[in-house]
Amino acid sequence: MSKSKHRQVQKKQYVTLLSAFVTTSVLAGFVTAGIVAPAATVAGITATSAPKVFDSLPAEFDVLPPSEKSTLLSADGKVIASFYAENRIVVPLEDISENLQKAIVAIEDKRFFDHKGIDPEGMARALVNNLQDQSTQGASTLTQQFVKNTLLENGLQSGDQVAIDAATEQTVTRKLKEVRYALALEQKMSKQQILAGYLNISPFGPNVYGAEASAQRYFSHSAKELSVGEAALLAGLVKSPVEYDPLQHPEAAQERRDIVLNEMLRQKKISQEEFDAAIAVPVPDMLKPNLHPQGCAGAGASAYFCDYVIADLLRSDQLGKTVDERRRNLQRGGYTIKTTLDSRLEALAYQAAIDRVPVNAPDGLNSALVATDPRNGHIRAMAQNTIYEAPNDTNPGATFNSFTVGKVHGGQNGFVAASTLKPFTLLEFFRKGHTAWERTGNHSDTFRFDEFKACGQQLGGEVWKVGEAGNKPGSFDAIGATNNSVNRSFAQMATHLDLCDIMNGMKDLGITKQDGSANDPLPANIINTVATPLQMSTAYGAFANAGIVCDPMAITEVLDRDGNPVAKFEPSCRQGTDPVAAKKVTTVLARSASQYSYSSVQIGRPIVAKTGTGEDNANLWVLGGTPQLVTAAWVGRSVESSRSLNGVTLGGVTYNPAYGINVTAPMWRQFMLGAHEGVEVQDFQYGDLGTPPAPPAKKDDKKDAKKDDKKRN
Repeated sequence: MSKSKHRQVQKKQYVTLLSAFVTTSVLAGFVTAGIVAPAATVAGITATSAPKVFDSLPAEFDVLPPSEKSTLLSADGKVIASFYAENRIVVPLEDISENLQKAIVAIEDKRFFDHKGIDPEGMARALVNNLQDQSTQGASTLTQQFVKNTLLENGLQSGDQVAIDAATEQTVTRKLKEVRYALALEQKMSKQQILAGYLNISPFGPNVYGAEASAQRYFSHSAKELSVGEAALLAGLVKSPVEYDPLQHPEAAQERRDIVLNEMLRQKKISQEEFDAAIAVPVPDMLKPNLHPQGCAGAGASAYFCDYVIADLLRSDQLGKTVDERRRNLQRGGYTIKTTLDSRLEALAYQAAIDRVPVNAPDGLNSALVATDPRNGHIRAMAQNTIYEAPNDTNPGATFNSFTVGKVHGGQNGFVAASTLKPFTLLEFFRKGHTAWERTGNHSDTFRFDEFKACGQQLGGEVWKVGEAGNKPGSFDAIGATNNSVNRSFAQMATHLDLCDIMNGMKDLGITKQDGSANDPLPANIINTVATPLQMSTAYGAFANAGIVCDPMAITEVLDRDGNPVAKFEPSCRQGTDPVAAKKVTTVLARSASQYSYSSVQIGRPIVAKTGTGEDNANLWVLGGTPQLVTAAWVGRSVESSRSLNGVTLGGVTYNPAYGINVTAPMWRQFMLGAHEGVEVQDFQYGDLGTPPAPPAKKDDKKDAKKDDKKRN
């Protein structure tokens, strides 16, 4: 297209715009006869029909509070992450530097405090200049811009595409509507209110909106602290937030900043000294950017806990009727989301996890640690030695990781929990009236399926060869079988029970399949069931709390931008199992943990604890805690999770064989020692195991007893 033809097209467009502006100016009563007269012939039909269109437009519209980012907080008030569709923090005008107020008025609407919503003088000058190809100028006042941004924001908040299109379309009708709203708005809002609204809603960079968020992004301080130069830089961004982005285009941003500074000086908004000082500083030297990413990607070591929270929120109908509505509210509602995470414990957990297995450890080694409060289910820490991977189109399930809470997009739901599952067989053993002193283990390592029953039916047709770590001959009472982790003993206990009852008992305490159903009633599943650290920590909470189990809880409440409650979450606790039997298991676990063989997990106060080593030494666990905190610690591989860890080297030490007691225990103990610093020592509610039977009398003792009987007779 030739230059002359291009200019001709532009002039036709300007004529159309001129017609609309002249019409609205006449209707508003602000344009003098001298300005209107030369353009009257250009207005033509538009000038006669526009009044009807104008009069038919509503004069009122909703000025909704602009979208604000939502903030995720730990229980102690530390920021974990932020979420937004538009990075914005709304603040009152008094919290925005006067330097920015002056700068934005100077460059965008110098007669802002004099006009009534539209500026006919500026409108006429802009149109004349555009027609003469002197420049391409806009004529919208701050009030008109505020109207346009508000209409767009209203559409975005409601998800109304029709409203979004109407707010952005390049039509005379939209401009007429904008003018009518601007005139009406000036009648109901003060100039200060309009300026505050404008400075909070306008874009000041790519996906950064409002003065406060922009000041923090580019300068790492509040909008109240903006200097003259910083204010001029931000004010210049409004014209083209992407083109003048100082992080990407510092030269263009500096040129635009200097234009703003010159306008401020010309309009006597700043002194010559202020101008000289501001213009002397190169834009790159002004910047102290805060590029902390939004969402769980910005949560650091707490990213996986963050994901768990967001999944909970998107399931909660307290935040909206649909998932899309909940997500929109989360990203635009300015929520404050208060969680159960203890930032001190989280830091300790992460440090313990990476001290044991470093990030990017060789051979795909991983570690994870989850701690919950058994009294209410609060998740206090959730850490693992991995770098968080945000979800994307090719990997939508990246957010959730089976290390801690299980995958929600299918796939493996945790790891073989091994011997840490044995207390659940013991629990059912006690529930069915057996005693802690009943000896088991005097069985071969081969069990026929017909020795077991499931849901009242005898099994058959197969055999289960029970592996055993080390030489553990003879029979054991419950404490000995637990302390020595004798697989044969627990397998033999199961032959006296119903496997369905054992699996349902696990389910009652939170150990389930991914769909929430009980695990399959197979003999090997009493030690081979797959579970996540969160499930295991929750279930063991019942042994720390007299059989009461509390569902995992990550959120306490959600507040709106004004501090009013939007959603409230309460602990969900229940008597998960028979309290008498649960207390007996607690006693067994506590006595076992006090034995010399468990010295590597003792922390100088009463604990319940059980270690676990999966088949082929592939998954290594420690479970247990105090009445205030129960922790699950795991070391293994997220990929090839059944591959043996024998021969693994950690901290310069090679472990062969690798067990929960020697590999995972140091991580569990490190965390628990730190977590309980300054915490009151509390004890458990123990169960009565009864009196242990007297040891069998020796042969000589029996002879002496017979002699004594004869004497008495």
